Amino acid sequence: MILLPLITLSASVLSAADTSDLANKTEQLHLNTIVNAEAIKRVPPKYPINAARDGKEGWVQLSFVVEPDGSTSNVIVEDSSNEAFEKYALRSIKKWKYSPATKDGKPIQQCRNQVQLDFKLSNVPKGASKWFFRQYRSAMDFLEENKVAEAEEIAKKIEEKGRWNAYEDMYYSILTSLIAEKNTNPKAELAAIKKVLSYNDLQKEAQYSSLAARAFSLAVELQEYGDARSIFTTLKRHYPENEKLAMLTPYYNQVTAYLKSDKPIIINAQISKRDFWSYQLERSAFIIDNVEGNLTNLEVRCDNHHSQFLVESGNKWQIPESWGSCSVYVFGDSNAKFTLADVHGEQKI
Repeated sequence: MILLPLITLSASVLSAADTSDLANKTEQLHLNTIVNAEAIKRVPPKYPINAARDGKEGWVQLSFVVEPDGSTSNVIVEDSSNEAFEKYALRSIKKWKYSPATKDGKPIQQCRNQVQLDFKLSNVPKGASKWFFRQYRSAMDFLEENKVAEAEEIAKKIEEKGRWNAYEDMYYSILTSLIAEKNTNPKAELAAIKKVLSYNDLQKEAQYSSLAARAFSLAVELQEYGDARSIFTTLKRHYPENEKLAMLTPYYNQVTAYLKSDKPIIINAQISKRDFWSYQLERSAFIIDNVEGNLTNLEVRCDNHHSQFLVESGNKWQIPESWGSCSVYVFGDSNAKFTLADVHGEQKI
């Protein structure tokens, strides 16, 4: 038996001078006190009349800035299950009010990224509609026969009609992930699987863990190490005893070590149909380079700050530690391409 030395420090041992020195030292080490913004008024979105009449459900993901006066600004739609819900979600968020975030007692900006508003009806039957099931089954049959173009036509038809509820949205994302795999498009496949994984409550463990393992592999392949780490930790939280974790753990450890290293994370980016591209930074600085097409501006949306910049190829943007965790939003013409290098800053600011 190994006995460890027991170290105790009685309060009576400290003199008044010692206590004063400790207080001074604590004061010197203190950086700042940040109080997060808290929602005090959340206006629920109105339900689109046509969607309600048809029994359609959906969701919208948005990002926005909480201003020092508690109002919201710079609201953008990141993604949605159906465009019919988007303008109602935007109107709702613009009416929200917060108790302002403060830094050492002074109001500051804070950002909220990927906030999801769900549109659900209480009287809607669960499961997919007969129309959707027939379309989905036909598309899967085409994929089994390697008739990818025919499957894509069906996926397009489903996209234009819009998904009825969470079940249809999940299976539509499964379909698009399989189409992307057939087309050797890892970015599209990863994006689709990430949507499927958001519906963990609708899946059995076997399906969820298999998809999570596939998504982890794709994220590593694409050097999207932050996504890889998030996928692994989410799988571990939901199913801590799952056998896939043991298989992925050595690779997860390599990802974690890489993120701590000085090696840059290089992301090949492309502006989406929404005219922007976003990425959550893992380090404290980034460089945009190899631009093909028109990039208009970028935004850095952080826990405690929001800034807008013009895009200058080759420039290094360094993020102050006081801004907290940050995401970069790059705006430009649809399909414009560039690389983003996620790197460590040279100095603390």
